Amino acid sequence: MSLQLSQVVAFADGHVKIYELQDPLELKRWQLQAEFQNVMDFLARSGKPSCVSASIAWNPQKPQSQRAAFVLGFNSDLPQFNSSKIWEFDETHQRWQPVAELALPGDEGDQVHALAWAPNIGRPYEVVAVATCKGIAIWHVGLNADVDGRLSLKKVALLSGHDGEVWQLDWDMSGMTLATVGSDRMVRLWQSNLNGVWDEQASIESN
Repeated sequence: MSLQLSQVVAFADGHVKIYELQDPLELKRWQLQAEFQNVMDFLARSGKPSCVSASIAWNPQKPQSQRAAFVLGFNSDLPQFNSSKIWEFDETHQRWQPVAELALPGDEGDQVHALAWAPNIGRPYEVVAVATCKGIAIWHVGLNADVDGRLSLKKVALLSGHDGEVWQLDWDMSGMTLATVGSDRMVRLWQSNLNGVWDEQASIESN
């Protein structure tokens, strides 16, 4: 039985392409599965943004009962272009569709510097970390969409500690510890306690 692989490619103009590989031994046979615009309506009115980077994170441990999903955010000069969106594959209509936007009112235009989707070992929700200029937001995301096809969201923490931009986020295998690194050359480790309060547990200076 072959293992199917997928990858997301995001372009500076907001164009997104999904590729699939049916046989991991045939690395030259990636096939285009889908393509779409991240914010088509806005681009039609305002033109193309100047994009510095895009951040992408797949749902790392998708149960069989869930659809394939990833989160995508941009760092550009257009506020309406930036906010992180979760995209899921709709098996019924055979297309990717946005099901959640990880931003509170007033924060939609924050430039996204990094994203990380936590492994889920038995939680009744997903956990996604989003780094912007305001800090590192921790989001709880519902497992199943509502009647409108949207996932429930709750921002449970905003972590601050880095002096400058956060460059990278990564979860441990349990999805309980978040490692962050930034322009201050510090690696910081974060965890939540039993009451759901997030705190920095350790910091290491990187060379």
